[in-house]
Amino acid sequence: MTKKATVKKNATPLTRQQMRDALLGQRHKPKTKRITLFGIDVELQQASLGSILDVKITDDSKVSAINMIIKYACVPGTSERVFEAADRDMIEAWPFGDDVMALQDAIAELTGVDIEGAEQELKSSPLEEQP
Repeated sequence: MTKKATVKKNATPLTRQQMRDALLGQRHKPKTKRITLFGIDVELQQASLGSILDVKITDDSKVSAINMIIKYACVPGTSERVFEAADRDMIEAWPFGDDVMALQDAIAELTGVDIEGAEQELKSSPLEEQP
């Protein structure tokens, strides 16, 4: 078990090295969210910082969303991925309804990314004046 470094009120602040040890000296466990997708329980894992930055670089929101599903949908309780790149066309063909909305909501919750907002932002012209 790792000891967490915390700062208490009126306590001596952490040194730079203590902060680095606490932040970089351990592998932080991603959050997970279990959803039911077309009658099957699937666990979504929180994306890494690198993956989120890669999504923001990609201007194709469809590709980004499907990449997130492929990379972070796992067999519950494991890190085993449910999907692989070869499943892309089948995922894209899923009917858009409550199940896919639950999936989209779970991804947004775990990543902090507003998928609908990002799609709207990508569709708007960067030269348009914002109110």
